[in-house]
Amino acid sequence: MKLRNNLIFLSFILFLSCSKVNIENENKTMMEGLKEKEISTENLRREKEGMLSLDECIDLALKNNSQIKLKEIEAKIAKIDKKISFGNFLPRISAMYSISELDRYVSATIPAPDVTLGILGGITLPSLPVTLTSRMVDKDFKNYALTAQLPIFVPATWFLYSAREKGENISLYTEDLTKKMIKLKVISEYYYILALESEKRVLESEYEYAKKLLECKIKTPEPIAYFDDFVNENNKKNSYYISEELKYDFTCREVFWPEDIERDKAEQGENYKISEETERMLAKVEKNREKIIRQFAKFSFDLHENGVEFEDYSPGNVLIKDKSGNYEFYLVDLNRMKFGAKLNLDKRMKNVSRMMEDEKLASIFANEYAKYCKQREDLVFRYLRYYIRRHKRYVYFKDITRPIRNVFKKKK
Repeated sequence: MKLRNNLIFLSFILFLSCSKVNIENENKTMMEGLKEKEISTENLRREKEGMLSLDECIDLALKNNSQIKLKEIEAKIAKIDKKISFGNFLPRISAMYSISELDRYVSATIPAPDVTLGILGGITLPSLPVTLTSRMVDKDFKNYALTAQLPIFVPATWFLYSAREKGENISLYTEDLTKKMIKLKVISEYYYILALESEKRVLESEYEYAKKLLECKIKTPEPIAYFDDFVNENNKKNSYYISEELKYDFTCREVFWPEDIERDKAEQGENYKISEETERMLAKVEKNREKIIRQFAKFSFDLHENGVEFEDYSPGNVLIKDKSGNYEFYLVDLNRMKFGAKLNLDKRMKNVSRMMEDEKLASIFANEYAKYCKQREDLVFRYLRYYIRRHKRYVYFKDITRPIRNVFKKKK
């Protein structure tokens, strides 16, 4: 294991010391790509009139979301409860005043007996009541009271205040957490909508690019339609691009990468099985490989002459039909294309360099391509070989640094 790690490290050092890749140019290319994506996103936003920015969407959500308003009210109530419980620590002052007013005079009625007058024949005369009035009290009674109470140690008061304080903190934390969750949801939905718009643009571009290729007499499956309004069981949209069914015989992978087939045979051993039809196809490709490559060089030249830069010009994206020894090439996966591009020899060879790795096959391609572009064969091959080797170094670098990158991925 230690020896293996040392070999990896040594290979890494050798790669850095021997590579002629200009790192500054690579970084510049990467930054230009990021800038293009940023501009593309901004252009998409401008194309949609009235489309809100992310910050505007977040502000609207925070202002109008009922959950946030409810949490704000709960936070205010918790703050009031805390203030009420704090009032138990304050001194209590009370004042009292009373007055007792008594009657100043006391009256008493003394009844007198009836009087009988014999002179008048024994007539009895009623007596008149006698009232006595006396002064008993000379002043009123008044009471004044002023009391103050200061709680010094009341455990229940402290417990109540602590509970109210924690309740306020919990309410504030819940309010903040709710706002963050709303923000996260808005951001997720916002970029999901942008992704749908971007995907729709990809479908539109693929459809339009297919039409343009056919106008340039470059073959691709006939486009029929595209749609992006199909919703699956997870309530997510699926997008589809529909074209005519193309029954092709093989791809450029079988032409330029025969070592992949040999590697599959070696890895699978006795378990390697292919159909008789596939076996016949591979035998035919092996027999006519040079002829196919030369015709593909003519196809690539026509593509470049029409100002078409196919950024995904790779073996799996070129389908081939055998028309009795004349081969027709069809392009698929067209979402990354540039039309009207001015392609010099350097850009042309860079464009086709991912198609192949074997330099012997590349020399056949360069020989045929040079006939049409009217350039020296050695110059065409030198450009093509440079980009093939650069791509191989890039792939090799990714392979030897994969264990290191996996370690950092696990840490994250």
